[in-house]
Amino acid sequence: MQMIVFRLGERIYGFSTDKVEEITTVLDSTIIPQSPDWTVGLVNLRGQVMTLIDLDILLNGSHSSEDDWYKNTIIIHTEENPIALKVGAVIGVSDIEEDQLQSVGEEESIISGYISAYGEIVSCIELEKIFKEKEEV
Repeated sequence: MQMIVFRLGERIYGFSTDKVEEITTVLDSTIIPQSPDWTVGLVNLRGQVMTLIDLDILLNGSHSSEDDWYKNTIIIHTEENPIALKVGAVIGVSDIEEDQLQSVGEEESIISGYISAYGEIVSCIELEKIFKEKEEV
């Protein structure tokens, strides 16, 4: 499988490219009142409105007052509407074999396991769990 690898602050994360529509730069957002803290707001990309999610807050609970780490937006295709994910620098796309993934062992965790790529330990995100959490809210 192919995995996109990126930074969130000092940490390195990745997920399968199966649902990735595109990678774009920083997008301006409009705040949604009374939304979860990990929901940054709504963005408009070429006439398509979607929710912008701050993965750093969702995964780590980080509430940085500065967005200097925010470098890219990854657009993910879902069954309903696309979702925009706020990430740091995209390091690259890597081919990963399933047997390279070291499982976390926690079924409910958003992190499915760890791999070694680009000389770093990469935490692998389970996108379906993020989508499920988004639907519950």
